[in-house]
Amino acid sequence: MGFLSKIFGKKEVELKLPKVIEDVNLIKTMEGHLDRVLGVKFSTDGKKLVSGSFDEQVMLWDVESGKPLFTMKGHETWVECIDYSRDGKRLASGSTDSTVRIWDASTGESLHVCKGHDTAVRMVAFSPDSKIVASCSRDTTIRLWDVETGRELSRLLGHKSYIECLAYSHDGKKIASCGEEPIIKIWDVESGKNIANFNTNDRLSHALAFSPDDTLIAFCGRDAKVKLLNAASGEIITVFEGHEDAVRSVCFTPDGTKIVSAANDESVRLWDVESGKQLHSYRGHVLEVQSVDVSPDGKIIASGSDDRKIKLWAIR
Repeated sequence: MGFLSKIFGKKEVELKLPKVIEDVNLIKTMEGHLDRVLGVKFSTDGKKLVSGSFDEQVMLWDVESGKPLFTMKGHETWVECIDYSRDGKRLASGSTDSTVRIWDASTGESLHVCKGHDTAVRMVAFSPDSKIVASCSRDTTIRLWDVETGRELSRLLGHKSYIECLAYSHDGKKIASCGEEPIIKIWDVESGKNIANFNTNDRLSHALAFSPDDTLIAFCGRDAKVKLLNAASGEIITVFEGHEDAVRSVCFTPDGTKIVSAANDESVRLWDVESGKQLHSYRGHVLEVQSVDVSPDGKIIASGSDDRKIKLWAIR
């Protein structure tokens, strides 16, 4: 058990939760984590799912059976974020212990412990070519790590406060980042320069994602809204309203026509990009929902929650 877990406890006790009527689109519930599930991510073939939790563990799951394949231990405290490389060979995790770990996706072996951040790592993201892992931290820096060696390649400096999230563009040329500032920063990966700053109209942004064609950026935050901006101009073109509390996670469906979001209001919501309308609200979690992802075929939503559960939902 890590230092922070010793102070705050890992909550490895029976969690008594209220009953809830689960949505008809629920496919299955996956249980195994001992504490809050903070991140979920599908493999590129959609057959596996990786998750990270307050229980200090990273878990790899078989999607079809809903059973865990193996559990990865090594972080000294909470696992705040995870990602799955596009080539399917590596997993990455970031922790409150200030490290990034790179894992072998076929064995669960810890290959590299990337040290450099001064405090909690809030998000990790593989580059589209799977050669680099980008990480952001509450130390206000973004760092790029070589997947093969674990060596730090470069730092992106410019944020003045906590960074909560980052995302690669699908062409790998840009990184977008956001956090406890009312802006989204756009970075040129090759030069490391901050090439644009877009106003978010919110004090804290929790998550963001590029659309599949990189023309749009969806982001969400404390104001309970999901917003869509033009990735070139920074103009906010659509505001999706319906969540009743802070929105923690957002992603596009693979065809770019829909957005999925998760929030502290215990719901997962599906939105139509063109009309800005809510298509469905998925109910079944009984505590805050921290993370969502969509399967590569666009048919399944995965969500991770403070209720310690991962749920798979059908997009119909």
